[in-house]
Amino acid sequence: MELSVLKKMLIGGAKKILDNKQELNDMNVFPIPDGDTGTNMDKTMSGVLQVLLEIGDRELESSDFDKLYTGALMNSQGNSGVILSQWLKGFLRAFKDFDEVNAGTLYAGFLAGTESAYNSVAEPVEGTFLTVCREAQENAEDNLDEETTTEQFMTDIVEGAKESLKHTPELLPVLKEYNVLDSGAMGFVCLVTGMLEALDDSFDIDLSEFASVATVPAGAAPAEGMGGEGLAEFGYCTEMIIQIDDDKIDSFNETLVRSDMRDFGNSLVLVKDGNQVKVHIHTLKPESVMAYYHRYGEFVKLKIENMTIQHNETVFAGKKDVAIVAVADGDGFADLFKEMGVTEIAKGGQSDNVSVMSLCETCNDASAKHIIILPNNKNIIMTAEKVKEVMKDCKIHIVPTKSLAEGYLALSLIDPSASVEEIEKTMNEALSGVHTGLIAKADKTGVYNGISVNTGDYIGVLDDDFITCASSDLKECLTKFIPTVPSAADCESVMVFAGNNDDKAIADGMTDLIKESCPQAEIFSCLGGQNIYNYVIAFS
Repeated sequence: MELSVLKKMLIGGAKKILDNKQELNDMNVFPIPDGDTGTNMDKTMSGVLQVLLEIGDRELESSDFDKLYTGALMNSQGNSGVILSQWLKGFLRAFKDFDEVNAGTLYAGFLAGTESAYNSVAEPVEGTFLTVCREAQENAEDNLDEETTTEQFMTDIVEGAKESLKHTPELLPVLKEYNVLDSGAMGFVCLVTGMLEALDDSFDIDLSEFASVATVPAGAAPAEGMGGEGLAEFGYCTEMIIQIDDDKIDSFNETLVRSDMRDFGNSLVLVKDGNQVKVHIHTLKPESVMAYYHRYGEFVKLKIENMTIQHNETVFAGKKDVAIVAVADGDGFADLFKEMGVTEIAKGGQSDNVSVMSLCETCNDASAKHIIILPNNKNIIMTAEKVKEVMKDCKIHIVPTKSLAEGYLALSLIDPSASVEEIEKTMNEALSGVHTGLIAKADKTGVYNGISVNTGDYIGVLDDDFITCASSDLKECLTKFIPTVPSAADCESVMVFAGNNDDKAIADGMTDLIKESCPQAEIFSCLGGQNIYNYVIAFS
């Protein structure tokens, strides 16, 4: 099959994830309405669709696969979205060496995708997306021979993925405890099922229905200052004047030449004046540009400058030494973080994970030699790691804060005039031995950590993982929760961030009750304005 079949398969996979987005979101383990796996995976695939829209009807070319990965990466958000982008990285780049789609080339793609996904996770956990993509690939490999068709290979992939999905609860105890399947793994099943369905002749390749979905955040291309494998680079500023040979003048089609130049670089300026053509382009391969034009005639003028070297010599000029970027989803937290020395706020948080692109743009706005990122959510740490790979004009430092409370504590002890190493060290030390409390409304009924929870109950969550109490009354839930915090009696400070003014009023009236469990602590409360949680509480 022609390589263009791969476009249909990617569209089919994206469509199937979009169609099942809400179901994937609803598959979260915790009884808190913060499931976002479907949204995150849909966002990743929307970046692929955006690039496919730009490619249009033409055949896929080798250079397109880096662009498709870039679209996926820069749109990815949350752990599920980032891991999917890394699977796509391996899968797509395998096809740079192929000119057709068949069982053999697909096997190479799925094998590379599996390896890339596993390599993207510091501590791979089985019973997740990783297991299902690997076992799907292994199932297809076991059945692969010279007679295997493209359709049969993808059928084996889908069957292997579905069978693997059934067994995820046996590999991941938390899934078995709550009798659910892994949502990221289910997302992979959706992806490959859609890819298989797209091989049917009746599948419509029309991308117009996805136009509103395939929307990249502001600044679709990586912002200035971003580089890295497959992403925007500075390269060479190439300027030339070509004297076109008399016998070649009729064959010089300006429209076609401009189209061809898209594959060589950007910032193209082309002016034809009689038999002379003036060209300006930013490219990574000036020799290829020269060879392209040399076939039409001789060079009258040629100038090539290395913009990367020039840029690196001046990139830090005028920049401050250290900036801090924090992720926050409430105006109260945003204002507080700004007062505590944060340079830029990236809007996002629980159930609204910030994308790689958005976080890169925020770091770019911070304009510093060293940028410290506070993710303030466990599902944004992996996104921050990808920003670290992408940003080339500064050094990114990540303090792995898992909550807004940890972000507050990390900022509370720093000296803004200190070096980046001292600030980073202080932040990490501030997180040692601290605890985070979260109070939110449950959206499902069940038994969690031995605690019976009914839909609509308020639940207390310790350190983002353990439900320690539940009650139909918010005040009672907060009263029950405080004593469950380890070493509460030794806390020196308790900071309560309320989601709204009504919640703050309740917390303000409970200072004495909190003091009973934390007798040595100073009790503070303020309006955080965060989503999902009635209270985010920092214990230190």
